[in-house]
Amino acid sequence: MKNTCLTFILVLLAACKSNTPQKPPFDLQQVKQIISNNNKLYRIALLSGDSSAFADLHHSATINMPPGALTVKGQGPMGAMIEQMPANGVTDYKLTTTKVYGGPEDVIEEGKYELDTGNNKPMEKGKYIVIWKLYRSIWNTDPNK
Repeated sequence: MKNTCLTFILVLLAACKSNTPQKPPFDLQQVKQIISNNNKLYRIALLSGDSSAFADLHHSATINMPPGALTVKGQGPMGAMIEQMPANGVTDYKLTTTKVYGGPEDVIEEGKYELDTGNNKPMEKGKYIVIWKLYRSIWNTDPNK
């Protein structure tokens, strides 16, 4: 009798439809487009020296490890880092993404960068890796009951 009741309960549970909302499927192509759009916004903010706009593009817990400099932590310091770039002769900033991979929690972007001074000679060029943490915020209305 116990086995029959247990089997019945398991079948009943399996047949019940879950009301748990399903996460949307992960779409790496969509993430690549978001990264591309953000990189364009980084360029605009950096070239204009708009530290506030540049800072707003970063998470509050962001960490940047520039070569030959101290680690930069947080949005405010990220903005301050680029504030003087136009005054220091930076006339162009190029990011070239070479690879994007990952899954629903983290995406890795690899690429190359160039800082130019307008004399057809890069002031600095190198490579970078960005670890994008993906957070989702979804809201919608409940059905009328």
